[in-house]
Amino acid sequence: MNNSEFYKWFDSISSKLEVRKNSFNQIFKYLDNMPDPIIIVETGCLRIKNNYSDGQSTLLFDKYTQFRGKSSKVYTVDIDANATKVCSQNVSDNVSITTGDSVKYLNNLSKEFVKNNTNVALFYLDSFDCDWKSPEQSAQHHLKELVSIKKILNEQTLVVVDDSPIIGYLQQSKDKKDTLELIKPGLVPGPTISGKGGLVHEYAVHTGAKILFSNYQTGWIGFN
Repeated sequence: MNNSEFYKWFDSISSKLEVRKNSFNQIFKYLDNMPDPIIIVETGCLRIKNNYSDGQSTLLFDKYTQFRGKSSKVYTVDIDANATKVCSQNVSDNVSITTGDSVKYLNNLSKEFVKNNTNVALFYLDSFDCDWKSPEQSAQHHLKELVSIKKILNEQTLVVVDDSPIIGYLQQSKDKKDTLELIKPGLVPGPTISGKGGLVHEYAVHTGAKILFSNYQTGWIGFN
């Protein structure tokens, strides 16, 4: 598969991705400008065949890395053995699949990558299902994942968290002290990110990382 073949395939299925369509397209366009090999690390793998409305991220990354050189590879982890079994049946040998806790896995993988001087182009975090009425546990878990990979992040590494929609740019109203009002993008305090990436975004704000895109998924660069 080459670049044109990948995008022909991606265009044929992109409408099925629904709310994730635009952000996946932005992910791949960003990776197009990065040198080979492309290393992608994902938490939370493909669980149901052809369930594109849920992302099918492992399959997408598998297809993409196939045209990016022999050394390009996808690493994915999921705590659910049934999920990793299904995943293994639907992707190529280009994907390394591990069953286990994602935080422990990332800690060990980071040590290996530091030792081997491996650069990661994309971290895609999507492991702990989000309870939208109470997203704190999921947000905390994804922050732990980010901390686990801190040693191997650089300015160009793209970090994406699924299920992390932007909910607006808010500030306290000048007229009504007990209410919040929408402000223009780029002004403090910046966008509010909900869901899985809420705490990752707070960390990003304090460390100077910047949002590259935010739709239903949010992507940051500039972590180091």
